[in-house]
Amino acid sequence: MWRAGKVSVIDYEKGIVRCTFPDTSEQSGELVVLMGRTTGRTDYSMPELDEVGPCLLDKNGNGFYLGSGYTKAFLKPTEGGKNIEITKFKDGSLVEFNAEDSTFRIYSKNKITIEADNEILFKSKLIKVEGPQENTDTITSEGVIKSLEDVIAKAISLIGHLHGGVQGGPSKTGGPE
Repeated sequence: MWRAGKVSVIDYEKGIVRCTFPDTSEQSGELVVLMGRTTGRTDYSMPELDEVGPCLLDKNGNGFYLGSGYTKAFLKPTEGGKNIEITKFKDGSLVEFNAEDSTFRIYSKNKITIEADNEILFKSKLIKVEGPQENTDTITSEGVIKSLEDVIAKAISLIGHLHGGVQGGPSKTGGPE
């Protein structure tokens, strides 16, 4: 049998919930939360407390919480639509895939961390970075490094530096200042 239930208890470790049924105020037994995948590539997304969704129950009140859907009370995110899949979080952070033009968009209200045990490769016809940048280690380039403005090393400008000890002929100048 199936019933609409409101999530009242969440066990994040076991991946189960218990639901209260509004028509009787009874609480279900353990309900396994239906996930997209559990073998190979796995999905994990637990419901929120008070989320309402269909429950598939056995005669003992155990079974599955099937998830929730959009209603007048729970509107779909405005970013979603035809050919657009999204995951939107409570704080407004978003992961979006647009199948129409094959683009991904990731938006975070705070910080994004990408980690790898070995190497991260960014491969594209053009990689643009907007905003200030900071590096904590050596930068190595196999190609030309171009700057449309100035390059500054240890507070010495490549464009505006001066040399001391300038003399005519084959003599060498002092280092940049």
